[in-house]
Amino acid sequence: MISKFLKTFLGIILVPAALGFGKAFYLFISNVSLFSDVLHIMERGILAYLLFHIFVIRPVYLYVLGHESVHVLATWLCGGKVVSFNVTPSGGNVVTSKTNFFIELSPYFVPIYTVIIGPVYIILESMGRTNSRISAIFVFFVGVTLAFHFVMTSDVIRMKQPDIIKSGFVFSFVTIFILNLIVVAAVFAPIFSDISFIEFIRSAWENSMGIYMNLYRKTLEIINTIMA
Repeated sequence: MISKFLKTFLGIILVPAALGFGKAFYLFISNVSLFSDVLHIMERGILAYLLFHIFVIRPVYLYVLGHESVHVLATWLCGGKVVSFNVTPSGGNVVTSKTNFFIELSPYFVPIYTVIIGPVYIILESMGRTNSRISAIFVFFVGVTLAFHFVMTSDVIRMKQPDIIKSGFVFSFVTIFILNLIVVAAVFAPIFSDISFIEFIRSAWENSMGIYMNLYRKTLEIINTIMA
């Protein structure tokens, strides 16, 4: 109970940071040329998944498999062990030897299938097996997998997931929002030559600090007015 309260308090404190990251991400995306062939290919990938999701089938099993796999990877990264792993078309469950907010929330901000295809492309490129066609296919599937991640994650979050309830709604949503922006920026930066991940982080930090400083000054003004 105390831990959940502290996380909720931390989540409230992080709201200005979320606003700062949101503004930085908007500027980050705005720097992508609207006439970029790469952007158009990614847009086609996003549209292709949306049409598939709406008119063909919601790939629930594929999402659950990826979701629970990220729990496993996060557990290993934190030095824990996986006791059991279960995936079905209706849901999944992973029992681990330890847990924390990173293990609980990681599937909501790690687009696992995007993460998987990235190294595959890098390996092919290092072997000299890539060309403009392969690059276009890669960017297309980046769009597909990112759309898959965000659409399915949005669906799942509305179902009151135990992972989110454990960490508290405020802390969970703020953390998921910020980390999703960071992950997407990290994915986009190597693809689009006119944007920089480092610049995004710098801008997000400056925006966040600016908001915190404004809140601090406003708070002091209110206190001084009350004490006067």
